[in-house]
Amino acid sequence: MQRKMVPGMSWPLDWNESEYRTEVQSLLNRIEAAFEGVDPDVAECEQSMGALTITLASGSRLILSMQPSVRQIWLALAARGTAYHFSPSENRPRVWLDDKGQRIELLDFLKTYFLETAAVDLAIGG
Repeated sequence: MQRKMVPGMSWPLDWNESEYRTEVQSLLNRIEAAFEGVDPDVAECEQSMGALTITLASGSRLILSMQPSVRQIWLALAARGTAYHFSPSENRPRVWLDDKGQRIELLDFLKTYFLETAAVDLAIGG
């Protein structure tokens, strides 16, 4: 079967579940690696069963989780009672954008959030 490709993308829009899980797991690993040099008294990461939980010194948590049925990544900010759903961008490889059309990019959002809430300047590698 020929897969549908979008110009400028490095992956197909019709990922099978294995492809989706591989891509998202790679992203979660990169985010977790960005916290390796962060003092655990400031922020701690833990991965379990397709989810990455980041707990700040204040006790607030951010949870990123795989949502294979819709091929999204969901982000929950427990302290704010806020959630975002991110889908792969149609024009830029390895970019996840919110599904509400606000043009919120996942990695930019995380960098800004942690800088503002915990003074942590993340360098998330690609």
